[in-house]
Amino acid sequence: MNPAAPAPTRLPLPGAATGPEGDDGSYGLHSSHGSHGAYDGPDGAHGGATGTYDGATGTYDRATGEHDRTTGEYGGADPAYDGVVGELVRQVLGPLPRRDQRRSGELYIRGLLATTGRKSIRNIASRTGAPADAQRLHHLVSDSTWPWRPLRAALAAHMVRLAPPTAWVVHTATTPRTGRTGVGTDYFADPRTGRSVNAQRAVGLWAAGAQGGYPVDWHLRLTARWLDDPRLRRQAGIPEEAAAVDEAEAGIALVLNTARATGPAQPPVLLDARHSGAGRVAARLAAAGIPYLLRISTSQLLVPLTADGRPAGPLATARQLAAGRPTGRWNRIPAPGPAAGVREVARLSCRAADAPPGPRQRQVLLVQTDPHARQDAAFWLTDLVNAPVATLVRLAATPARVARDVTRTGRRVGLYDFEGHTFAGWHRHITLASAAHAAALLARAGSPAGSRPLTDVAC
Repeated sequence: MNPAAPAPTRLPLPGAATGPEGDDGSYGLHSSHGSHGAYDGPDGAHGGATGTYDGATGTYDRATGEHDRTTGEYGGADPAYDGVVGELVRQVLGPLPRRDQRRSGELYIRGLLATTGRKSIRNIASRTGAPADAQRLHHLVSDSTWPWRPLRAALAAHMVRLAPPTAWVVHTATTPRTGRTGVGTDYFADPRTGRSVNAQRAVGLWAAGAQGGYPVDWHLRLTARWLDDPRLRRQAGIPEEAAAVDEAEAGIALVLNTARATGPAQPPVLLDARHSGAGRVAARLAAAGIPYLLRISTSQLLVPLTADGRPAGPLATARQLAAGRPTGRWNRIPAPGPAAGVREVARLSCRAADAPPGPRQRQVLLVQTDPHARQDAAFWLTDLVNAPVATLVRLAATPARVARDVTRTGRRVGLYDFEGHTFAGWHRHITLASAAHAAALLARAGSPAGSRPLTDVAC
């Protein structure tokens, strides 16, 4: 990718006023076993406990319409569906230099879409009836040398054309694991309960649009357990440049990489900066010309401003600024998404107090409270100072919609099934699974490949 690409420009907000590999059979495949349904090849661990397929009934959630009950496949034999998948495969796998790699990659992507139950390599390959395909797929993910970044860039460029995002969402997934051998596995705090859980944690960049969300890039969190142990680092093939970064910093890097792959026009980024310096995060994105809406902590220090950008008082926390807002100056606005309902909303001019030296940027604090549970207020910091309040509220609901797609589609295509015993193996699987997720979204929208953008297609 070219680091000297032109700075992104802002998109209008919706609603705003304005030798064949794998043929030598030189490695072994082990049988599946264990209570978690893990595929126990050298780098093929699949955690079956994370899936949402109901093995007792043999069906997916029929409400989504994603699983064909007659054929057992996504889309069955529908020519339009095959066209969607075929074009996506050609675009995404095009950077692979070898035809056998592209063939194996297509087999893997189609297998993730069609295989029911646990997405082990054996299950994926069993659809072809060719025993050698299991070895080919295992080698493609575990032992091959193809780089995954060009494929992710191709996926992002293809999908942005067909399903233009209205926002980028940085989403962190914590996937519990039963063992300790999956690369990156360590004890993390469960975001829901706060309890320590043995898991892998990955930061994904998701495009969110009218038809749903799809992932385009990933960062695997690595702790000192993996980075400071030469033996583990060597076994997992962790590159020298890999380092421990917080989730906000990882998200920024993903956003900037994707912006270089998808062109200058960029929608807003939604990112959780509650455990990072919101001023620093905002400055990084602003310098790249990318608009943002950051979730911030109640204790984030802010400089209150007048409407024309002049300081209007001493430093205050986000909660203190909200508490000083007169009761009559809150708006009652319907909030969309899974937690739909009426919210009391306020917007206040401010500036992050922890911004690094440089141009001072005017920002807006968006506060949302539930009239029946005021202690559950959410605070957001944005540079979309001219966006209507209702537009900001809809935008703030986007992460919840993406979380729904993570469960509804992502887990069904095996996005989080693969533990991986090597750094490269994990990244290759998640890249191909992201392509499968995108194909499922295209099929659900019913858009033929290469036709009008999905935003023009009724779902």
